[in-house]
Amino acid sequence: MVTFETEINNKKVKLYSNAPLKNAATALLRTLNQLSEQTNIFNPTFAVNYGWARYFLSKRTEKNNVFYVVQTADYENDPFKLRTDDCTSALIVQNMQVDTNMKAKIENPEPTIFSDTILVLKEAISAKDVYMNRSEPTKNGDSGWYFGLLNDENEGNHTNEELVTVHSYELMKFRGEALRVLQMPVGTVAVFHENTMTALVDKDDNSLEFTTADDRKRAIAQRKAAEAAQTGDADNALAVPDAENKEN
Repeated sequence: MVTFETEINNKKVKLYSNAPLKNAATALLRTLNQLSEQTNIFNPTFAVNYGWARYFLSKRTEKNNVFYVVQTADYENDPFKLRTDDCTSALIVQNMQVDTNMKAKIENPEPTIFSDTILVLKEAISAKDVYMNRSEPTKNGDSGWYFGLLNDENEGNHTNEELVTVHSYELMKFRGEALRVLQMPVGTVAVFHENTMTALVDKDDNSLEFTTADDRKRAIAQRKAAEAAQTGDADNALAVPDAENKEN
């Protein structure tokens, strides 16, 4: 577990993650520091939506030392009732969305939070080739996103029984990569083959740039090689990892 620490209003604040997500963690802690100038973030009822996720502060005492731990909703179980000290999932989604927005040059992202809903074609949940399209939300809590089959011959004619409404965090269960596009503007269409995004276009059908899985693997390899070169570790300098880069 990686621990990130800072001091806000003379109080020690810790953030835990299972990955070295320094950029995302630093951005979140910086935001909490800024919020502390406007409100009492150490109030037990404090909660803030930052990006896609919701965060809290939990007071702890260890060997007579008082500090606060950043918690987030537990998206892998029940984020409406449970909290966790492990911010890994929330920070990864934050990195994914920031990366997508920057690569596509989106100046005004349109946020979706974990509790916002998505309309899903049931058949698409287990399909290989799917797409997501964002329309204007119809009510509070509606993200405007639709998750459907690519090249659906019955598009627009599905019955209510064929559709289901899910919260955006539930994408983790069947198409985690789709979390990456949730801040894209109305009119955006994203195409996926299994859990890999293959196309991204705006409301005018213009192709948008995005970071591919291969791009991320190359970035990992280059970073690892640079780190290994600095330490003289020739074996690691030649290694090409296959895990996705979790730090942008």
